[in-house]
Amino acid sequence: MSASDPNYIIVKSDPAIDRKAGPSTSIGLSNIVVSIEPIPVVNFLNIDIEQNPDLIDHYISYMEVSSQRVVEGASVLGASSKRIEMQTEFTTKMLSTIEKGIGRLVDADMNEASTRLKALEAQQQLTFQALSIANANAEDVIQLFR
Repeated sequence: MSASDPNYIIVKSDPAIDRKAGPSTSIGLSNIVVSIEPIPVVNFLNIDIEQNPDLIDHYISYMEVSSQRVVEGASVLGASSKRIEMQTEFTTKMLSTIEKGIGRLVDADMNEASTRLKALEAQQQLTFQALSIANANAEDVIQLFR
């Protein structure tokens, strides 16, 4: 493998390797970094067509690429903003639903507690009535057990 030109990689096979291996032949590459971004060589603030009229096409190309990058960046930013807005709306709805659910659970728990309290009060009243009947007519109660 050689890289005499930074734009190309040339892979040369070793003639000593058996080429009859067919599909089991493989090429492995590691520790490769690829950058598809051209490195800007023009400082935006130093563009001067009076001093460098021969570079006007280069300046125009640079401005088009820069404008395209700004538009792409704004597009990504807009899409991210929309996603955040949608997620915020979803989270707000979810919190509202959870709060309603908790309210219903509390209401149900309070209804259950109220029902238990009423049952205990009724049981207590029946106990008092039974005791008052038993105390008032002790002889009648004794006769019931005979």
